[in-house]
Amino acid sequence: MKRLASFAAALVVLGLVGAAPQVAQASPDARIDQQIRPCFGLLLEPNLSKGCGARRPVKRKPPRRPYYPGGGYGPYRTVVDCDIAYPGEVNDVLARLYDGDTLTLVSRNGGACLESLSVTRSVVITARDYSPSRTRPILLAPADQPCIRIAPGVAFVVLQNLGLEASRGGTASCIVGRATELALKGVVVRYDGEGSAIDVADSRVEMIETAFVGRTRAPVVKLSGSLQAQDIDVAATAIGMAVETGRDSRLRDVRVVRLGDWSGSSRTRNSAGFVLTGVNRDQLVQIDGLSTDGFSRGIYISGGETTLQRPVVRDSDWAVVLEGADLRVLDGRLEAADVGIYAASGVVYASDNAIAGVMRAGLFADSGAQIRARDNRVFARPGGCEALVTGYFDGALTCRPWFEAPELFRTPRDRARADYDSYWPTGAVAVLSGPPSSALAGGPADPYDASAAAGGPVGAPPVGPQGSPR
Repeated sequence: MKRLASFAAALVVLGLVGAAPQVAQASPDARIDQQIRPCFGLLLEPNLSKGCGARRPVKRKPPRRPYYPGGGYGPYRTVVDCDIAYPGEVNDVLARLYDGDTLTLVSRNGGACLESLSVTRSVVITARDYSPSRTRPILLAPADQPCIRIAPGVAFVVLQNLGLEASRGGTASCIVGRATELALKGVVVRYDGEGSAIDVADSRVEMIETAFVGRTRAPVVKLSGSLQAQDIDVAATAIGMAVETGRDSRLRDVRVVRLGDWSGSSRTRNSAGFVLTGVNRDQLVQIDGLSTDGFSRGIYISGGETTLQRPVVRDSDWAVVLEGADLRVLDGRLEAADVGIYAASGVVYASDNAIAGVMRAGLFADSGAQIRARDNRVFARPGGCEALVTGYFDGALTCRPWFEAPELFRTPRDRARADYDSYWPTGAVAVLSGPPSSALAGGPADPYDASAAAGGPVGAPPVGPQGSPR
């Protein structure tokens, strides 16, 4: 396990190097609820801000003769047509907006604004007559420049219904910011470079129905601060999400998949789907419905108190890795070639999990770690039941032959794994973009795989042309 311990330390280095909500003046239960639940949703749903002591800044009305802040008199514009926009037009309009105003990008004929935006005041950036697709971004960053750079201290930025792309990112990340509040809804970010699709530090971030696709050795999504995320797709070649939470955070229905660009290389062997580090002991992180597919380390947790509900990890070497944290893993489906749940230090509470494909251990506790387990099932590889060990964990495990495991855990998905150039998310964002979901997924859904993924009964596997199982 020395290899794994050194990898865990590397992940911490690779990972990430607002004010608390006011207490509700109500019953003690209400006050406690406000303390443990951050006031999220203020940007995407401003009406929720009542009681949290925060509101969007009120937009000032332009004077009778419209005046550009810092630019003299002239027509006040809030719309840019990316089909005919000249280079730098979006920044010109953006610099003249009032705090809290809305900038609208239009693209009726598929044109993109080729520009790197510099945001220096609170703004809402949205699109009209446009829907994201793989070959149709509405904002395309120039080479070696970010798509959007948010100046430190900007009160809030909201991005809605946008397609952003940095196909030659170099060392610059696509979305960059610090000490701000950022909300993304219906946004697709495609990034190819040495940075991250989004790199925002010390901020409050809200994301819903958003997707990130990245070909980079760095984490595709790199965040620190507080995070609320729901219905998120991340496609990565090495590391999916690296999150350092500074406050209580909640994530729901996050799907992280590995792209096939570097399959079989050392980058694949050192890959990680979801990395959570820097959680303090007084913080709570709740993750419901996290799914990772194709990473050597599916989920890595370091520090704090975290709950994983219904996690699904496929095609991993170590499904869940824990270091110095209190972790609850409940009702999960974990596939791992080596160890299902590995605790280097800290305490793991594991209940009602199905662990498949392991050769070394379903649950393994290293010296100094504890595992408290109940009603977990382990499906070992051939001969794996006899080889299973438990480290410093004293407890009985129910071990069953590998062929009794659901087909979910035995499908060789790497043979058909999409690469960066062909991948498009099939989640909520893709459905909004127009083409039918079957076309985006590369064809009709396989009912055999869908049944297994849903946990339902699995029939006989389909037979190929030569009569062998597929």
